[in-house]
Amino acid sequence: MSRENPFAKLDLSSLSERTSPKPGYGMTGAAKTVVRSIEDLAENTKKLMEGEVVVELDPRLLDVSFVADRLSDEGEEYQELKQAIKESGQTTPILVRPSSSDSQRFMVVFGHRRLKVAKELGIPVKAVVKKLDDITSAIAQGQENSARSNLSFIERAYFAQNMLASGMTKDVVRSSLAIDEAMLSKMLGVVDVVPAAVITVLGASKKIGRDKWLSLRQLLLVPALLKVATDYVATLEFLELDADKRFGDLHDYVRRYKVKSAAKKPKSTATEKEWASSDDSLNFVMNAKSKKVAIELSNVEAKPFSDWLSINMDRLYNEYKGSKQEKNGD
Repeated sequence: MSRENPFAKLDLSSLSERTSPKPGYGMTGAAKTVVRSIEDLAENTKKLMEGEVVVELDPRLLDVSFVADRLSDEGEEYQELKQAIKESGQTTPILVRPSSSDSQRFMVVFGHRRLKVAKELGIPVKAVVKKLDDITSAIAQGQENSARSNLSFIERAYFAQNMLASGMTKDVVRSSLAIDEAMLSKMLGVVDVVPAAVITVLGASKKIGRDKWLSLRQLLLVPALLKVATDYVATLEFLELDADKRFGDLHDYVRRYKVKSAAKKPKSTATEKEWASSDDSLNFVMNAKSKKVAIELSNVEAKPFSDWLSINMDRLYNEYKGSKQEKNGD
């Protein structure tokens, strides 16, 4: 006998009304434990809609979510959705919440593309209206997108960044996207380094996964390469490329520039020496030129040892001077 999922019948709206957390604050106690323990994202979003009355709303009365999650809606998937709704009607309602600023309006929790189709076709949009707070809305929005797997890596990263910017905690972001701390760190690392202007031009990049974005991020950590990338994406040559070819073209362009620059760079006359303590608690690297020496200390003893060096520098220098005198026979 299969074990029943204890969270399958979770009602996030009632959870929201009981806990009433303020936007920007993490859930605590039982509420936090329940949300972080949800096992089936698709089931959760389905349960949010079950048993609710479906109404038809004027699309002009609906506002988009306060947390943006998409970079583009004009791809092949969107066109297929639009054609399906045009031929067969909207079979799945969207989820909306009453507006906090206007009693006549609503805010979309999820279903933005279906709303856009309804606007373009000039038809009412089918929706379920539910009272939800900001945190519960964001979690439901992220889980719906995760369950449907229709957001690309960079869109998920963009969504995570926007959630944090709106005052959500990292706990809420991880719950919403069903990711761990390591993945969230990678996502934020990409959107923190790759400029918004570059991301906007590259768009959703549906076929580009985590590893390729991390590779681009690594390249753009070099200031000169960051400028090269930013300048290149603004050129007419780049903008005329098909959207699905832009990422690969940019990545190859920056990488070729890096290789070319390295080939032109004159070889350094510096000599490098390395040393490590027998217990591996201190690493020493020295790059020496004729009148300039750079020393780098690393590992757990780096800071304590550097402090000790500072305190004993006079004594060590005097020992060095004494050793020179002994060698000279003075």
